[in-house]
Amino acid sequence: MTTLLYISFLLLQTFSTLHDVEPFSKLMENNYTLVDVRTPEEFSEGALPAAINISVTSLDFPFEIAKLNKEKPVLIYCKGGTRSASAAVAMKALGFDEIHELKGGYMAWQAAKLNQ
Repeated sequence: MTTLLYISFLLLQTFSTLHDVEPFSKLMENNYTLVDVRTPEEFSEGALPAAINISVTSLDFPFEIAKLNKEKPVLIYCKGGTRSASAAVAMKALGFDEIHELKGGYMAWQAAKLNQ
């Protein structure tokens, strides 16, 4: 029963704020830390301007992400949104106050740029 209550609690938690491309790009203008949580290989194929790469699939992720200022807003994205959601959960557990996530990830960013 305790496990079920804990899982229910986790499902009700909000770990990040999801933003479409336009509002996310407005947040980028504030010079917040921008983290690409994709693999280094994906990052090398293209990334958002000024992004740093800390792969959520790396064993070093918790240690590397913990080096960032937890009191400053952090913007995160991955390829499509799944890994950044996982990163947001880990970051919230590490004590990050404000996490903003790009809805649809890098693919959404690229699609929006093609439609401009």
